[in-house]
Amino acid sequence: MHISDGVLSVQVATTLGVVSIGMCAYSLKKIKNEDISLCAAMSALFFIASFIHIPLGPTQIHLILVGIIGAFLGSMSFLPISIALILQATLLGYGGLTSLGANIIVMALPAYLTYIILKLGILKRFSQKIKFFMIGFLGVFFATILLALVLLFAKSEYAIASYAVIAANIPAMILEGIITLFLLMYIKKSMPSLLKEYNI
Repeated sequence: MHISDGVLSVQVATTLGVVSIGMCAYSLKKIKNEDISLCAAMSALFFIASFIHIPLGPTQIHLILVGIIGAFLGSMSFLPISIALILQATLLGYGGLTSLGANIIVMALPAYLTYIILKLGILKRFSQKIKFFMIGFLGVFFATILLALVLLFAKSEYAIASYAVIAANIPAMILEGIITLFLLMYIKKSMPSLLKEYNI
């Protein structure tokens, strides 16, 4: 889901870059000393999860786990995801520096949106297993929609590509939901107080 350099126009890249800086500043303002270790762990989780690539026909899908990051961090999600994206862009060449703002929005905003859905209690009507699955599913769903919208508004010739992105990531949504389900079920068994602390 990383957008490479040269894909976006200067206007779109600049606008999204400014917005992403505002999001990171908001996240930094919300972080307390006791949250730093969890933010660091989630940043590492995102960084490592992106290495897991699964072949799917002519393309590949990879984990991002932004749903679970949002569930634990809420509005603090922007900063740890941004740090991981900066490291990926500078050390590994994933995405690009000019498109960094767009990548931050595409990856971090879905984490916050998933948190909002949890906070509003929209998932309370479902069983706990379905709720855990939806946390992972929604993270990738929102990221896919945002990526498609960014491509659609960046250049008119990306219209077909934006629709293809949605179709290609449907398996990723399901896979991420299943993996998030198992992760949260493990946490429930090993550290149940952690889920209660964060109202998951």
